[in-house]
Amino acid sequence: MFGGTSLNLPPGIPYGFGSEEHDMVCFRCGECCIKYHVRLNLVEARRIADELGLAFNDWLGRYTDKEWQRDESFVLRWRNGECIFLERVKGSNKTRCLIHEVKPEVCKIWTPSLNRRECQRGLVMYWRLTVSPFEELEGRKENLRDFYSFLKSLEFSKNP
Repeated sequence: MFGGTSLNLPPGIPYGFGSEEHDMVCFRCGECCIKYHVRLNLVEARRIADELGLAFNDWLGRYTDKEWQRDESFVLRWRNGECIFLERVKGSNKTRCLIHEVKPEVCKIWTPSLNRRECQRGLVMYWRLTVSPFEELEGRKENLRDFYSFLKSLEFSKNP
């Protein structure tokens, strides 16, 4: 804890609490895009290439790791230690996926959670918040307030 308090989420915060996993909305820290390499199949690769308006072979050369290319399986390239399609939003604590509308299935099924180390790391790095043994967010009141305000702002956003 960062010398603050522990609070449950106030009403109106877009969390899906109530499950055993304490699932929550993605707060766009990008930690999962830093920790894991994204594998995709041929159909997903072609869909992304089409969305970007690129010839498939050009897309493969630009965006996939040549060492991991197989006939029907690919891994997205990393840039600066993170997924090549992760963009850091300047002046904020969030990131965005540049291919969100056509992102691979492995990205779609990722479930943020207070129990996930990646999400906990993002909370510490960007919000200076921790998760208590009781799965409550802990930190300074102003950090908690800012984080809750940020979560509310995500309700109006299209690109998680």
